[in-house]
Amino acid sequence: MNRFEPRRRRSHYGFTLIELLVVIAIITVLIALLLPAVQQAREAARRTQCRNNLKQLGLALHNYHDVNNVFPMGFSDSVMGNTEILGDGWAWGAAVLPFLDQVNLYNQFNFNTNPYNCVTCGAVPTGNQALVATPLAAFRCPTDVNPGVISNNPGSAAAGKGTNAVALSNYMGCGGPFDGSPCVASASNATVPVPEARNIGLFRTNTSVSFRDIYDGTSNVFAVGEVRYIPNGTDSTGAAYGSSRQFIYGNVTTGGGPLCSNNGYNNNGFHLHGRWTREKINVPLLAALNPDRSFHSLHVGGAHFLMADGAVRFVSENIDHTNTNYVAGPPSNLNGPYGTYQRLGAINDGQVVSDF
Repeated sequence: MNRFEPRRRRSHYGFTLIELLVVIAIITVLIALLLPAVQQAREAARRTQCRNNLKQLGLALHNYHDVNNVFPMGFSDSVMGNTEILGDGWAWGAAVLPFLDQVNLYNQFNFNTNPYNCVTCGAVPTGNQALVATPLAAFRCPTDVNPGVISNNPGSAAAGKGTNAVALSNYMGCGGPFDGSPCVASASNATVPVPEARNIGLFRTNTSVSFRDIYDGTSNVFAVGEVRYIPNGTDSTGAAYGSSRQFIYGNVTTGGGPLCSNNGYNNNGFHLHGRWTREKINVPLLAALNPDRSFHSLHVGGAHFLMADGAVRFVSENIDHTNTNYVAGPPSNLNGPYGTYQRLGAINDGQVVSDF
């Protein structure tokens, strides 16, 4: 370069502070606009998976019926009084395992004893006690991020009458339009409890129903509905509530036996595997509204239900609902009148179901 030629000044280009702030503001606005859309797309995918899970459960129930000519019973409890006996405490979720590509798991269970029994009780679970801790994707709604497993009667685990881990489910069988008494509690342990007249849903204690029992039409009857995991808590009145004991395979009490007459939020019974339609969908978290007996979900506006015909419907939480309690009579209100939501819980109440 000629030393007499004037030097060219190098230009340094960059963002000014104002330009940088403008770019950050634009990016922030774009994120704010796009994030809800991304979240909605993700929830739509989760809802689709939840529907598919219920569809698979419907196919499993229908295949079970094809083989056995009945649907599985909701819960088994042939001896009252919290007494351990052979083969009780199992639920419908265990019965359909072979029809969910879980034959290997099904064959490992010992159904001649209770769901929490162990081969050698100790620090490492064995036998049924180990197997009930197996989570299954078919029983999990992806919208509900629950723990997957929780403990149940852990202080009795060493005796085979409790467990430190039992798998959770987001799908419960429908027990009918009335809650409160899943079975008749007899004073004699030798008496098999007969389900009360109020239990007119597809899933019952010690009783299996078939397609021919569904007089109301399979498209007008709930088979299975959604529940979400609700940890135990205290409502604004100081009363306790919860819906956390929602198990796939079965349950027993601390005495080692099932007790189907239990229906409290923090004890074991039929309601760990089945629910009723007396309380509305997605009830507020109040103890008096019994979230442990009702159907609910984290999907906005309602919950998914599997119908007895195998179809899956999203039912609005605003569906016609009357919260009608059972009256034995005379006259009995088994055949109504009560609201559409409760009618869908019964298999043979004879009431017409309007569009929902």
